[in-house]
Amino acid sequence: MKTVIGIAISLSLLIGVSAWELYYVDKTFDQLHEGFTQMYQKTEAGTATHEDGNAMRIFWEDKKKVLHIWLPHTIVDQLDTHLNEALGYLYQGNFEDSLPKFEVLIDMTENIPYTYDLTPQNIF
Repeated sequence: MKTVIGIAISLSLLIGVSAWELYYVDKTFDQLHEGFTQMYQKTEAGTATHEDGNAMRIFWEDKKKVLHIWLPHTIVDQLDTHLNEALGYLYQGNFEDSLPKFEVLIDMTENIPYTYDLTPQNIF
């Protein structure tokens, strides 16, 4: 009986943590997507400032501390690289070159959460 209870508790914890992970990753990437979309729009209009970019960097730095637990290091590294390049161009006032970097970030924040969905492609 103790074994069955132990298995039930372990299974419940596993399901609970998995559900929280899916929720947290989806929510965080929705927020990142919204932020990068706003940065893209401001950059396209020529109104983005380096302070806007720093605010986005601070938000990302805060979120990636937890996301490191759930995401492969390469994904975090790619997001860091593209964000740093976009903000470097933005700091120089080079809006044209920062736009493709924000496009990549927008695309990544749209697609990364799908790799964590419970679909047959991700399970098998």
